[in-house]
Amino acid sequence: MDAMTLGSYTFAENPAQFTEPKNIRHSASIKTYSSVAFYSWGIFIAGEECVLEWEYMAEAMFEELQAIVEADTQVVWDPQTDETYNVEVLSLDGPLVEKSILDAPYRKDVKLLLLIISEV
Repeated sequence: MDAMTLGSYTFAENPAQFTEPKNIRHSASIKTYSSVAFYSWGIFIAGEECVLEWEYMAEAMFEELQAIVEADTQVVWDPQTDETYNVEVLSLDGPLVEKSILDAPYRKDVKLLLLIISEV
């Protein structure tokens, strides 16, 4: 698989696992006095949250992704599947490990949460 991109950043390493985007049904229901009211807005991808996970990540890559989070703007995510998506970056988490065999700081158990706004 080619390297994923988020905005103008090309991932140094693809996630070990991620939620593959898919269309979901959007609906709601509410109980009434004697039955239920059901509303359906159809099946589409907008509103789906995708989690990208890495067991380990270089600190430099984490800093690049953190800069995208702090920019607080919609970006394009290309997961190297059939489609690309306009997304909002909701969160980026992963504890810093300062000492390692590599003598370079890294992040462990990193999770990046994206909200799909639309297909590109």
